[in-house]
Amino acid sequence: MADEKKPLRSFKDLLKSRGGTPQESKPVEESTLDLDRAKEDAESIPEGGGSRDRIVRRPRAFGPMEHGPAVYKDVDSEEMQLLASFRTRTVFPADVKAEVAKLPRDPDPAEYAGRWDLRNELIYTIDGDDAKDYDDAIGIQALADGHVEVGVHIADVAHYVKPGTALDDEALARATSVYVADQVVPMLPEELSNHLCSLVGERDRFAYSVFMVFDAKGKRVSARIGKSVIRSARRNTYREVQELLDGADTPGAKATKFLGGSLKLFERWTKQQQQLRDAKGSLRMSSVEKKFVFDEKHEVVKVVDAARYFSQTLIEETALAANQAVGDLFREKGLPTIYRVHPEKDPEEIAKVAKGLEEHGIRVPEKDRLTGRDIARLIQTARKKPNAEALIARIMGLIERAVYEVHDHEDVATHFGLARKAYLHFTSPIRRYPDLMVHRWLWAVESRPDEAARELKAEEFLADLNDVASHCSMMSEMAEMAERSMEDLKVCQYLHPHIGEKIDAVVVRVSPYGMEVRLTPFNVGGFLPTRAIGERAEVKGPNLVIKAGKRSLSFTEGHPIRVVIKDVDFVKLQVMLELG
Repeated sequence: MADEKKPLRSFKDLLKSRGGTPQESKPVEESTLDLDRAKEDAESIPEGGGSRDRIVRRPRAFGPMEHGPAVYKDVDSEEMQLLASFRTRTVFPADVKAEVAKLPRDPDPAEYAGRWDLRNELIYTIDGDDAKDYDDAIGIQALADGHVEVGVHIADVAHYVKPGTALDDEALARATSVYVADQVVPMLPEELSNHLCSLVGERDRFAYSVFMVFDAKGKRVSARIGKSVIRSARRNTYREVQELLDGADTPGAKATKFLGGSLKLFERWTKQQQQLRDAKGSLRMSSVEKKFVFDEKHEVVKVVDAARYFSQTLIEETALAANQAVGDLFREKGLPTIYRVHPEKDPEEIAKVAKGLEEHGIRVPEKDRLTGRDIARLIQTARKKPNAEALIARIMGLIERAVYEVHDHEDVATHFGLARKAYLHFTSPIRRYPDLMVHRWLWAVESRPDEAARELKAEEFLADLNDVASHCSMMSEMAEMAERSMEDLKVCQYLHPHIGEKIDAVVVRVSPYGMEVRLTPFNVGGFLPTRAIGERAEVKGPNLVIKAGKRSLSFTEGHPIRVVIKDVDFVKLQVMLELG
């Protein structure tokens, strides 16, 4: 959608751009993780309270991880060396551990006072099968005249992660959790991300709740926001909820049966919200994600297309609604905060992409400004063609990356892909620092309005908040690059034993440099360079013609091809192919 990923450069180029190699990132010895060393490191840096100083003053934090597969406990493994190349902070320094050790395992009942007590309301979570950090729970009630009240309850991370603490500085430095194929590098220690802050089932948890009333036509007519204590009735998975909605007779459907009325009401509300989004020109698209399946030795045995459920859309729509409600609140109060901004593409760049698409029979509408609906229609057209994957990738060239920026009620933030204004991130404070910042200032605005307003409008603070937004944008992009590079590494490991084998494949995308192909039996991609076939190449739309001696060989996107796995490059993280 709005945050589509751009193609990566080679792993080698990425390393060069950061001036190093994986081997140059050394693990932190246990002795360097103590508080004395942390203090010593910090004393060598000039004093300052800005976000940049807070990041720079953090102790080193690369070392064997305590959780996950064994490869992440070995700093010399390919996986850990890759994370090191992205400067990923894989361990929590001693100052953070010391602060976490003082936190309770569960919320202190003495701190319930002043919160909405929602423990008797029907509230529950829906996440993926492997998720452990549950930062959002939902509930819904039917009201009179066809109105419904949707409740979105987000983990109150700000209650435990306070400004001026090592825990907060570490969260800022990381800015985001990194979710690679077989591991999570969390923004917050597991004691918080998987336990104290996570909205686990049947346990009291602190939350920030957003209650929104929608009329019979699906329009939000009111919203109220406040801190709460909730008790999730059950931790549900997308699969279980989908089975219930589909009327399947499965253990998962039976286990969620008591939520049937609530989920059916959510289903109707979600479909209504989708229709409203479509009418506004919001971009809605579903991409296919790959999932790696491992054996008992933690080696990849197959790669499958991850299931996509309507129940995921249900959660997405509740998050969109809550994020918008909080963004509108800041806008109504005339106060700045960190928004999620998705700019429109430059007209000249659009013209270049449109010219290329026209060669493939895809006509981009000639108008002053494209909408998300225009992009969605182009994608729908592309899906009907045999080279749909390549065409969709080209169409995404019409869309910019989304970033974090500071805006106020006069300079209103816009989100092209969602066709929204004043949209921000509020619903994932366990794994995204901008959400935590929004929580923190939302509470400040609600609890001490005059003082908070002065602080938010101070020039020095706004400059620092812009630094935070910029840092979070950069770290979000770095996390995506690390995640995709780890996928490439897993593919290389998967195919290394198959070097020399002839494989059926499909041409995905052509360029003068060669062809991206999909290796059909393995459901992964590889690259067949032009130089491995001939000397001269010419691209005409979806066709690539290569001169090989006296012969002219033609290849077309979407068509089958036979290849040989020639080699696996663990530096560039590429599978090298030749014609079979």
